[in-house]
Amino acid sequence: MEEKKYFHALTFDYDKCNGCTKCIKVCPTNALRIKDGKVVFDETRCIDCGKCIKACPYDAILPYYDHLFNIKKFKYKVAIVTSSFPGQFEDSIGYKKSKKVLKKIGFDLVLEESMVIDLVKRFVRDYIRKHKNIRPIISSDCPSIVRLIQVRFPILLPNLVHIESPMSLLSMYYRDKLSQEKGLDKDEIGIFLIVPCISQVTSVHQPEGTYSSPFDGAISIGEIYCQVMQFHKDIEDISDVEIYKNGLAWALSGKQAEEIEAKDIKTLAVSGIDNVITILSKIESHQAEYFDYVVLSNCTNGCVGGVLNVENPFVASSRIKRLIKETKPKYFFDDKFLKMYKDKIFDVTPLQPRSIMKLDEDISVALEKMKKIDEIIEELPGYDCGACGSPTCKMFAEDIVDGKTKIEDCPILFKRKYEDEKTK
Repeated sequence: MEEKKYFHALTFDYDKCNGCTKCIKVCPTNALRIKDGKVVFDETRCIDCGKCIKACPYDAILPYYDHLFNIKKFKYKVAIVTSSFPGQFEDSIGYKKSKKVLKKIGFDLVLEESMVIDLVKRFVRDYIRKHKNIRPIISSDCPSIVRLIQVRFPILLPNLVHIESPMSLLSMYYRDKLSQEKGLDKDEIGIFLIVPCISQVTSVHQPEGTYSSPFDGAISIGEIYCQVMQFHKDIEDISDVEIYKNGLAWALSGKQAEEIEAKDIKTLAVSGIDNVITILSKIESHQAEYFDYVVLSNCTNGCVGGVLNVENPFVASSRIKRLIKETKPKYFFDDKFLKMYKDKIFDVTPLQPRSIMKLDEDISVALEKMKKIDEIIEELPGYDCGACGSPTCKMFAEDIVDGKTKIEDCPILFKRKYEDEKTK
């Protein structure tokens, strides 16, 4: 069987990498190594959490995203802004003006993720109540969390909500709607996400649980921010700009769980990948079945903490909360949207695990290799210093058995051996 290739929204500048090991120490799935003084990337393990980008002090690991000029390929251009977008702009510019700039730079229509959140809340509650045999149900909104479960907690894949994300629902609905109203072929309509994190870029280019992506690209909030800074002074009239405030809070940690909660639905919200791993371990060992619904966010503080954002997440959170207080509510409703849900058009297929390390096809050989790994671990110092180029001693032992390195690459063992020989 041909090995699956994975898309990742990361690029590596090996000339800038000096092998400092900071990236390998923060990676939650051990997808990075240092070999011959340079970073080595394992695409099967990576979940596009972006922690390595933040950790690298030399800009040797950079985010990938689609650029604005890609919209020119389409006759009709649609932007969908995520709920973290409004928090990026200071009060002198504001959310409405930033949305108006999107039209100035080439988009024909600007949509908000937040506009469908009221309906999505109904869908999620309905899903939770229909699947009483699974507890807890886990939100599938964060692509990094979905991939983390595929890589490290595959037994929990059935616990994920098998409904498309709010932005995907919006894209599927509007591509059909605009095609009919504008008389355009569906492939003449370009729908682009304006995203806060690389995991959403990856989910656009290689979606999980669906046959094809409902989007044509994912543009960084940072790139749009630069456009807003350049053109916002040209915008005078913003009276025609609408805001669906009800869903904006979903960019903030804890808010989705809070809004899904009901008398018969107990929820939990967790943010930060390390905290998430702890909770997933509890769920895996049946220690969290008290909760009906769990919302897990890769980024601390929620989507406002994404690596492609510009503003500090605490400042962004404050702006969004203030915007919600100061804006009158507006509601989106369409019978066709509800019908698409009832017809299961928004459903996704069950996800498959990612096999990150298969020791051997022969079970007896695999067991022998596991025994060898344990023996090597006993021999290693157990400092998890990363000096060997692997993130932990355990991973170093696995790399040795996998033929990727040799035990002599442990500098502590090498030093001990040298000192022992000196004393002879």
